[in-house]
Amino acid sequence: MGLRFLFAIFVAATVPCVLAAEVTAPGGVHRDTHFTIDLPQGYLPPVEHVSGTGVSRGFRKPYPDSNFSTVILITVQEMGPTFAKRVPKERMELTLETVEPVIESIARNRTGFRKGEPREVTIAGEKGVRIAWTGSAQGVSFEGAVFCVLTGARAYAIQVQDPTGLGNARLNEAIQAIERMRFVR
Repeated sequence: MGLRFLFAIFVAATVPCVLAAEVTAPGGVHRDTHFTIDLPQGYLPPVEHVSGTGVSRGFRKPYPDSNFSTVILITVQEMGPTFAKRVPKERMELTLETVEPVIESIARNRTGFRKGEPREVTIAGEKGVRIAWTGSAQGVSFEGAVFCVLTGARAYAIQVQDPTGLGNARLNEAIQAIERMRFVR
């Protein structure tokens, strides 16, 4: 199974999230079989999608009196036992190869798309990459970031996006939540 399959579900979330607001949840800790994330207040319970050996969980925090939300999407792909045996240098190369199709997919769904340079990050003690981006869709400007971390036999792709011009507080709190995630090993 190729690494491009990892993001088959993830790509669907690259279109803007324009959903009707529902009653907001208090946020809090979300635990599942793959990860734990401390969500800021106001995030709704996750929407889950399973496809083969991959699972995606999307969290959103609606803006009051608006059809827009801050979105965190976490996709986990089981890659198999041989994947876990890859050497660190090879894994970092695979991380960069894995994140590029995601960025390309976001670019195809945005006008005026711009991406930043890949930046090395550490999440839960694991090295990965983060690429920031901006672009417009359906007449609305968005900004976001894509994170990719390969740990053990799993690949994690994490996206955050928020409408531009509403301040960076929500985007920053979502990024901080991602940076504090814990992976189940």
